[in-house]
Amino acid sequence: MVSDDLTTPVGIEAKLRRLVTDLTMAQQTLAKVRNDEVDAKHGYEAAKRRALFSGDCPKVARGGYTTADRDAWVDEQVRNLRYQYDLAVAKREAAQDLLRVVRDQAMVVMALANSVRTSYQVAGSGR
Repeated sequence: MVSDDLTTPVGIEAKLRRLVTDLTMAQQTLAKVRNDEVDAKHGYEAAKRRALFSGDCPKVARGGYTTADRDAWVDEQVRNLRYQYDLAVAKREAAQDLLRVVRDQAMVVMALANSVRTSYQVAGSGR
């Protein structure tokens, strides 16, 4: 097993290799959940249109149903799909957060690599 010691070039290289894998996985996950979000949005919006034009939808009329009544009825018809869409948005945002975290970790490890490299050069020079 490769050491996780980030004070050695070998340990840093091993960590960077793992981070490359993690970045790839995070990018793939983000691509998938973005597609899922788009699918959920289109499904929700299509269901909302179907409900709006349904024969059961309250018709807005003076002295009758208001637009608020109609909109509330439509929202009730599509509440589960709206929830699925909101969930897909949250998953996409979480995947974006993960990608940023992994990228930030890689940047920190690369900065650490520069520091370790400098330390090894100084130690090797007899200073």
